[in-house]
Amino acid sequence: MLIIGEKINTVNARVRRAVEERDASYIQHLARSQAEAGAEVIDVNVGGLPGAEPELMQWAVGLVQEVTDLPLAIDSTDPETIRAGLAACAHPENAWANSVTLEEERLKGILPLVREYGCTVVALCIDRWGVPSDAAGRVEVARRLIDEIQRWGIPLERVYIDCLIQPVSVQPAAAWVSLETVRAVRAALPGIKTAICLSGISFGLPARRVLNRAFLPPLMEAGVDAIFLDPLDHALMTVLRASRVLFGEDLLGLEYIATYRAGQLE
Repeated sequence: MLIIGEKINTVNARVRRAVEERDASYIQHLARSQAEAGAEVIDVNVGGLPGAEPELMQWAVGLVQEVTDLPLAIDSTDPETIRAGLAACAHPENAWANSVTLEEERLKGILPLVREYGCTVVALCIDRWGVPSDAAGRVEVARRLIDEIQRWGIPLERVYIDCLIQPVSVQPAAAWVSLETVRAVRAALPGIKTAICLSGISFGLPARRVLNRAFLPPLMEAGVDAIFLDPLDHALMTVLRASRVLFGEDLLGLEYIATYRAGQLE
């Protein structure tokens, strides 16, 4: 299971201020810290600044690449911003385009870039009517996304289906639906990898990290292939490393022992 560090995102007020003020040291601190904490991909999102997003994405990608050689997830709803981010990557074939949906503008704007750069793509279970409320609806959207992706000649091994998480503060069954979706996508679309953004489950509630930590093991048991999360939450990373032992991903607990000896378990 891949860990994608989610911290460089202007949804966070501190990150937004750093981007607006061109605070290079803070952006690089987040990139370096996440890499050291165990992230395997670094997500970069500079959204919410109309007109400036492509240029800001190039700026942020350049900064992050100065401090880590991890693959980057170029995260935007705007195809031109994704184009700018991929163009700024030293190795765009290792990057991720995050993300495409069944909305026509994003299909036509992003899939050609994925084919051109040979990168990985994250496809969200969203169509023009929004997010289906149940697992069956999301699997149907995933099937249609795979059909569109194949029409562009993109290898399916470079595709992750984002099964989506809605906040339990809005949809009480959100956690169960996401777990069912991960399992259903894996069963209905063999070989297709799944992804999910962990922190979506806790939006709007206090002590969000507690909920995120509680939901991580069920997601891992369901078999999700990649999780967007906060690797700087040391307790969360401890839960992740312990769960890898329990679910047989960390054979004999060797990684767990190494992180214990390094003082990285909380």
